[in-house]
Amino acid sequence: MRLMTMALVGTGLIVAFLFLAMRMTSPVLSPLYSNLSPDDSAVIATELGAMGVEFDVASSGSQILVKSSDVLRVRMALAQKGLPSKGSIVGYEIFDKDSALGTSNFVLNVNLLRALEGELGRTITALSSIKAARVHLVIPKYDLFRKDQVEPSASVVLTLNNRTEVPKNETSAIKHLISSGVPGLKPSKVTIVDNTGRLLARGETGEDAEGMSASNAEEYNVNVENHIRKTVEEMLEQTVGIGKVIAQVSADISFDRVNSNSEEFNPDGQVARSVQNSSETDSSSEGGAGGAVSVATNLPEAKGSKGESGNASSNQKTDETTNFEISKTVTSKVSEVGTVKKLSVAVLVDGKYDITKDADGVETRKYIPRTDEELEQLKTLVRTAIGFNAERGDKVEVINMPFNNMVDNVAAQEGTFDWLKRDLQGILKTVMVGIVAILAILLVIRPLVNRAFEISPADLEAASAQQAAGAGAGGGMSFAGPLESEEINLDVIQSRVDSTPTRRVNELMENNPEETLSVIRTWLTEKS
Repeated sequence: MRLMTMALVGTGLIVAFLFLAMRMTSPVLSPLYSNLSPDDSAVIATELGAMGVEFDVASSGSQILVKSSDVLRVRMALAQKGLPSKGSIVGYEIFDKDSALGTSNFVLNVNLLRALEGELGRTITALSSIKAARVHLVIPKYDLFRKDQVEPSASVVLTLNNRTEVPKNETSAIKHLISSGVPGLKPSKVTIVDNTGRLLARGETGEDAEGMSASNAEEYNVNVENHIRKTVEEMLEQTVGIGKVIAQVSADISFDRVNSNSEEFNPDGQVARSVQNSSETDSSSEGGAGGAVSVATNLPEAKGSKGESGNASSNQKTDETTNFEISKTVTSKVSEVGTVKKLSVAVLVDGKYDITKDADGVETRKYIPRTDEELEQLKTLVRTAIGFNAERGDKVEVINMPFNNMVDNVAAQEGTFDWLKRDLQGILKTVMVGIVAILAILLVIRPLVNRAFEISPADLEAASAQQAAGAGAGGGMSFAGPLESEEINLDVIQSRVDSTPTRRVNELMENNPEETLSVIRTWLTEKS
């Protein structure tokens, strides 16, 4: 058994030394790239094999390891070839290669769309919270003779980087980033989804784009209520104490979009726009009876002939027309969604407590309600904080009632084996530690102790021979005392064994084993 144990231990040590030697002599591998797609991993592995670079693949193919001394050199070589390229995502490098002579316009447009999608995906991936992004653009063809043109739209799929949610500001930033990179694309036409299928941003179309959808309206309503509730609780906790205020808010919010136009005329603001003047004069003369009409009678300042008489008349007419412009005010008003129609706030406030101790040290709590004046002051604070408006029917109620903060110390009734289920892991750990400790004591410590206090048969025979030699010589030297004593001094025994007489006795016993055995049997018989 000792030989087998020694062989096993030696074999284990040799294997351990060989393993350590191999690990120490093998080159240290460092990550070249991590979080790679399967397409990129395959392409990079092929390139490394062609370059003659030793590499290893880890993390299910998403990580490639090379020698630490080759990391920078290999990265520069792969970057020159456009790797990693995020799998099938391509950017404007698709136009780096010379196109064939017969390439159609359709192929060029498709390549342009692919390049634009790839560049947008790479830009979104640069955000710290985004691990990967896929962008799909729908850019309709422009028709010259079509009146209603179809607007472009986009959809984005995000893979998050160890996060469960994307903040609203980042989602809005991604929408505006995409809309700014595509001509004619509006932020409301961008739909964003994460890798779990959860809708992060809705691409509204038609009437929904102008108003607020039902899900967004509900979310907006909840956010307004939570904001008001948090504001009221934080403000009142500074006065009544932390944990002694509970507020609930109900907000009636209108999500109707209203367009109104109005025109107002001001009669006092008249301005003369145009003035028109016209003048008309009419002159006429009538001759007497028998008068002759001739050229002479029609000349100016002509004198009638003798014996002729006449009657002359003249009419003049003047008209003036003034056009006034009355001042007019045209108002076009659009009422956006999210208008608060009514607020109802309920606040529950805890009272005060007078704590006293009796002779035995038992505490007694006495509830003291708050006064009406304090409640009215708290109500005034709440009204001011929420922007109270009595005309729209806002309501605020502040109620003082004692809070139930007493903890029930009665433990729940447990089953017979409930403690075993609850403490099973701790029990297993304790049992394993105990087994390891027992094995260590039995297999390591106990053999060492036994070997330390063990006297081999050779030492016993040498001691007996030395005793016999001492008795024959009359020296009175005996080992019976030390051997029979409760305490054994190993140093003394070792010094005696190493002495010259003892060595001679050992030689004598080795040369005459039969006589030595006979002497020992005689001693045992006499002792019995």
